[in-house]
Amino acid sequence: MFFNSLGYRGTVTNLIERLFSFVDSPRERPWVAMGALGIFILLGAGWVNQAQVLPGVSTTETDLPGPVVDVMWAEDGQHALALVDIDGQLELMLRDDSGSWVTLECNCNATAIGGSSNLWLVGGEDGWFGVMIAGDSSIAPRSLNWQGAAPDIVSLDGQLASGWLIAEMATSRTVHSWTGLNISEGATYPINDISLDEIESVSGGALIIGHDQTSNPALGLSSEVLIEAERNSSGSPILTMLHRGAGAPLHTIIAVDDHFEGCTQNCLIAIVAGGDSIYGITSDSTVGRNMHRISGSIGIETIAMDSQNMLWFQSENGLHNMEIGDQNPTLVKLPDGTPMDLHAASMSGENVVMFSDDGENRVTIDPMAQESLLRSLSLLGDLILVMTFVAFFGFGGHALLRKHDVL
Repeated sequence: MFFNSLGYRGTVTNLIERLFSFVDSPRERPWVAMGALGIFILLGAGWVNQAQVLPGVSTTETDLPGPVVDVMWAEDGQHALALVDIDGQLELMLRDDSGSWVTLECNCNATAIGGSSNLWLVGGEDGWFGVMIAGDSSIAPRSLNWQGAAPDIVSLDGQLASGWLIAEMATSRTVHSWTGLNISEGATYPINDISLDEIESVSGGALIIGHDQTSNPALGLSSEVLIEAERNSSGSPILTMLHRGAGAPLHTIIAVDDHFEGCTQNCLIAIVAGGDSIYGITSDSTVGRNMHRISGSIGIETIAMDSQNMLWFQSENGLHNMEIGDQNPTLVKLPDGTPMDLHAASMSGENVVMFSDDGENRVTIDPMAQESLLRSLSLLGDLILVMTFVAFFGFGGHALLRKHDVL
């Protein structure tokens, strides 16, 4: 065994010596250099191609029984409350620490969810209203003081002490505010053709998106409607039209009050997105609220905004990101196998989460991965390139100085 080991080592040494003698041969040096260059180009091309893939993306199965209509996440990014469409019926489902989804029993017919990362709100048929601390496993019903018969709750948002909701009785929809258990009188928009769809609490009141029912039914919903709501201590809320225009309907309101603290004039309070564009809603103490189309924005299907004010949205062309102030959005390349039919975008802690159309897959994006050398091939490649140039000029300069006897 000992002599066999010595023989093996001798063979390896002999091969290494032959290899180096081949490389050092003047006749073979050009071929070696060309081969090394070819390998370098192939590796570089592969690196560049892979560096274009967005880092920090993961896809997991959810085992949800249907599409996600809406979802609220707890601050820890682990627990969630979702409204899931199961064969045409809406059902509340909870996500626990293990990532499993279970049905939340509420003895209600849930129709809407809202609230924040600390407190979740649930609305249902016949005025049913429930609250739960984010991450808990049970929900507590609250009996609101309706003025007359309790309608169905279509949309709601706010906190335990106060908030906003859209209610529906027969074919009529009204906007209400609540304080404690007391519900205000309902406000209807004076134009009968305007239907109210979703409400979101923002600084100083609420924003409502809707659609114009006068459009051609064969074309589906085809109008942009945005209304602002203000509280009225002596009666129903005051509704004011901010925007009414042609195009695919608006579908998402993102309140951004916490992202721009300290602003006093022309402050961005919300992002509103639809099938044709993305808008910024500003508030000013002198001119009130205004709606501005974000430059370079496109029509989208779902959208979320991370803690760095970066917008992440899915369009028919794929996933994009865009920082407010950019001229155009950036098309993001996702890893192979990532679902492309994404919707129900939301923030789960610091991560952006989207679900596939059937609810079976969840895509999680860590925006901070782009800034990590250990997770971003693009940043690592830039660092290697800089170090290569530094080494090249360092060794080249050293050789030049030695050649001229400076060192």
